[in-house]
Amino acid sequence: EKKGKEIYQMLPYYENCVLLGDSIAESILDFRLLRKNNVIAKRGRCIDMIDEDIEKVFVLEPKIIYMEFGKNDILHFQGKVEPFIEIYAEKIQRIRQTLPHTCIYINSIIPMRQDVMDRLGGRKVLDAFNEGLMNMCEKYHLTFINNEILMSWKDDVFEFDGVHPKYPYYTMWMKHMASTAGVYSET
Repeated sequence: EKKGKEIYQMLPYYENCVLLGDSIAESILDFRLLRKNNVIAKRGRCIDMIDEDIEKVFVLEPKIIYMEFGKNDILHFQGKVEPFIEIYAEKIQRIRQTLPHTCIYINSIIPMRQDVMDRLGGRKVLDAFNEGLMNMCEKYHLTFINNEILMSWKDDVFEFDGVHPKYPYYTMWMKHMASTAGVYSET
């Protein structure tokens, strides 16, 4: 019965992939959309806390790594983009040294409910962090995945916390990542 669900059709597109991230990525496991060997993520995770996660990635030797960090980092880095990007780039370089043939894709930071974004400095801060990610991707020849385009980010698309989107986002996100990486097409 589970295999009949649409999302399980995506498993073949993630066989040699790892999603590395925070609670947004961990939600993929909570919803049982991918296997544990495809997602290395933890709630509250920030980019400067992922050394052990990277070691796990090295053991798996994936062909593709999708990285998803930033929501926690906005608060962790007190809205300062530069140190966030500097550490993110260091982690990418570390991965590239050990896994030079692995493709790395960087996910955008998705919006939050308006009241939550206002507490973190508003739309301006979110845009600055995403712009920093885009510039980093350009500098290091990485692909930036803009997930903001996947849906209309109205307050009702979020869970009660105002940070995590509801279930429908995750199926769109998985297709979008795999499509961006060129391993999935709906046509």
